[in-house]
Formats: sequence, C-alpha cells, structure tokens
Amino acid sequence: MFELKNLFKSKEPEVVAAQPVILDNPEARREGETYEKWGVRMCGIVQGSLHALPPYLHKVYNAMYNEQAQNVELQEAARKNTETEIEQTNDNIKNLEGKVRDKESEIEEAKGKIQELKAEKDKIENNKSLVNKNEKLKLIIGLVIIIPLTFYLFLFYSSTFYSAFFRNPENITSVMNSMFDSNALSNAYNDGITELCFVMSAPIIFLGLGFCLHFFSVQKGYAKFVKMGGILFVTVMFDCILAYLIGKQLHSMEVIIGTRPVGEEYSVAMAISDPNTWAVIFCGFIVYIIWGIVFDLCMSAYDKLDLSKTRLEAIDRDILSIEENKKALREEKQKLEGAIAGLKNKVSQLMSKLGHETFIDYAAIRAEMNNFFAGWVKMMTVLSMSEQDQTLAKSIFDAEIQNLIK
Repeated sequence: MFELKNLFKSKEPEVVAAQPVILDNPEARREGETYEKWGVRMCGIVQGSLHALPPYLHKVYNAMYNEQAQNVELQEAARKNTETEIEQTNDNIKNLEGKVRDKESEIEEAKGKIQELKAEKDKIENNKSLVNKNEKLKLIIGLVIIIPLTFYLFLFYSSTFYSAFFRNPENITSVMNSMFDSNALSNAYNDGITELCFVMSAPIIFLGLGFCLHFFSVQKGYAKFVKMGGILFVTVMFDCILAYLIGKQLHSMEVIIGTRPVGEEYSVAMAISDPNTWAVIFCGFIVYIIWGIVFDLCMSAYDKLDLSKTRLEAIDRDILSIEENKKALREEKQKLEGAIAGLKNKVSQLMSKLGHETFIDYAAIRAEMNNFFAGWVKMMTVLSMSEQDQTLAKSIFDAEIQNLIK
C-alpha cells in the first residue's frame, strides 16, 4: 500500500534556474554611434591593448565595406557615375584623336612646303645668277659718295695729326690751315720716315674703326650695341684729343703774335669754349659717322647684289624654320598620343570596375578608420598611456591601413 500510495502521489513542481538574457555584442557599433565614439569605447574595453588594435581595425574595415556593399542606392549611383565617367573619357579620346589628325595634316603641309622650297632652290641653282638692280643702284650711289669721303678723311686726319704732333705753332695761321694742310705728307717726309708713317697711319686707324663699326652692326645679340658704343666712344675721344692739341697750337701762336697774354696756359675749360675745338670735332667725327653709314649701306647692297644668292639664303632660312616647326608638331602629336593611350587605359579600368557587382568608396573607409583611431587615441590619453605606446599604436594603424586599403 505504501508503494502504491507513493506511486500515485503528485510530484512537486521542479525549480528551473533562470536563464541569463543574451545582450547584443558589446564590440559591435551601436546604432547612431559615430566611429570616433566607437573607437573610444573599444579602447576602453580592452584598456588600450596594442594587441587588440589590429583586429578592431579589421572590424571597422569590414563594417564599412559591408555597409557600402549592402547599400543599393549607393551601388546604383556609383554604377551610373562610372558609366558617365566612361562616356566623358571616350569623348575626350575622340577630341584628342581629332587634334592628332590636325597635327598630322599640319605635318604633311610642312613637308609639302619643304619640297616646294627645295624644288625652287634646285631651279635657281640650275639657272644663271640674277642681278638685283635696286641693290646695284644703291651700291653705285654709295661708291660715288664714299670715295670722296674717304679722300676727305685721309686728308683731314693726316693734316690734323701732323698739325697736332709735329707742326711748329708759328706756321699755323688758322684752324682751317691746320685741318687741311696740302703739304702735311711732304713736310712729314722731310721730317723723317717715322713721322711720315705716323701721319699716314692716322686715317687708316679711323677707317679701320669705321670698318669695325660695320662688322659689329651685322652681328646678332645685344652685345653688338656695347661694341658699337665702344667704337664710337674711342673715335670721338680721338677727335677730342686732336681738337685740343690743335686748339693748343693755335693758342700758342696767338701768344706769340701778342693777341693772348704771355704765359697764359691753354686749359680744358678754354678748349670747351673754343669754337676751333668744336670745328675740328665736327669736321672729323660727323664726316666719320656719315662715312660709316654709307660704308654699311654699300656692304649691304653688295651682299644683296646677287639676287639668286639672296633668294637661296632666304629659302635655307625658311626650310630651317619649317623643319623646326615640323619637329615641334611631331612632339605635340606624340604627347597627344600618349594622353590618348592613358585615357584608353582609364576606360579599360572603368569597364573592369563596372563589371564587378560591388562598388566600394575606399576614401570613405579610410576616413572612418581615421575617426575610429582618433577615438582610440583619445581613450589612450584618458588611460594615461605613455607617448611611446601612442606612437606605437600610430605605427600599427598606418601598417594596417596600408595593408587593407591598397
């Protein structure tokens, strides 16, 4: 009976232990939480452990990657932007290809011009030389002028040199007599062969300076003006010295005949105010300048006298200019072709990107990872971690960023 009684006796309810409530993953980013605050919180959970930083950086990267990959609107907008970029790039390629064709057309045109000029050059070389009548007339007129001027300068400078250096002041009657002495060469010869050579070299010196003036004038560059200025300065100083010496001789004669006080010295100030001085300078220097100009015109006219030669030189200059222009056009064409190749490579990359299902904005991922790490560093400061630990954390962050985002 006891056993049956116990058998049918109702059992007392069994006490079941209460199950703990499963909370969300504390390491996951909470809704509305910024990546910086997430970084602060995670660093606090692990107490700034440097070993925990790389896994958390991977979590941030994966979170951002999955968020973008699952965003349908973002994926569609990125796809459309890529398609638009491909269209714009193709338009740029077409535009550059048009420019390449223009350059090729200009190069062919330059080649045609060179062929025409070379044909003209061959034709001129096969014919007899032609005389440039205008330049021939200039040369004749120039020679008619320059021959008397040369004789004038020879007489003037031989006379003034003799009067300035060798003539007795008592024999000087006037400034005109000192500048144009018909007996200067014979008197110099009577004085000695050295004096004669010295007097005869004077006009040669000035004519040589005039030739140098022409030689420098046909040179290129700004240095020629310095050289020409130097020649003119030397010439005018020569004339000033001659004028001073002749004026001094005339002054001595005036002292001898009594029109000037005895013992009066001839000074530079007196020479400047003396009309005789300026007469010598102008009769020499001004004529010398005119002689130089006419000589330059004669040389230029002689240079252009052969019409065939002038045209051949012009053709050579034109061919050289066109060749340089053609070289520049080829360089521009090569640059355009290089740009086209770069754009086509870009299109290939964009087409490859368009073929993938997922578009990822890695710049946005990098920015949020920077924000996460900024929060991590803030908590490291709160935890009073050393500057060395913070520097090491920065090195770990840079290495992970470089590894995750190529």
